[in-house]
Amino acid sequence: MGYRPPRKIYKLDFAGTEYDGLAVSMRGLTVGEELEVDSLRAEDGGERRFFEMLTGLLVDWNVEDEHGQPVPATFEGVCTQDSAMVMAILNALQAVTSGVPDPLPQSSPSGEPSPEVSIPMEPLSPSPQNSAVPA
Repeated sequence: MGYRPPRKIYKLDFAGTEYDGLAVSMRGLTVGEELEVDSLRAEDGGERRFFEMLTGLLVDWNVEDEHGQPVPATFEGVCTQDSAMVMAILNALQAVTSGVPDPLPQSSPSGEPSPEVSIPMEPLSPSPQNSAVPA
């Protein structure tokens, strides 16, 4: 019997961005998908495959059309959206799956100061006079 790693679902947070209120759930990228995304970004003409991949990762979102109707989490639904928002979604997914921790909150303490090493502040003893006779 082998190990079956669970597929992780990420809830992407867009609070404080121009997409504040957007709620997106996506499954994480496999290593192969991550490599493919990077190569698709670098090549011309890979846009369709790029957005198809995104759709394959999309579990759920709260996007509505201009009439208040839910936009399906499908390739067709993704194609009706602004490409900048779709790219922001993929960038957020890559950021959350990269393992790079979020920055510390502003209220985070900087830690305790290092203990001071006791350094004597009195002058050193005078150097002994050299009694050697110059040659």
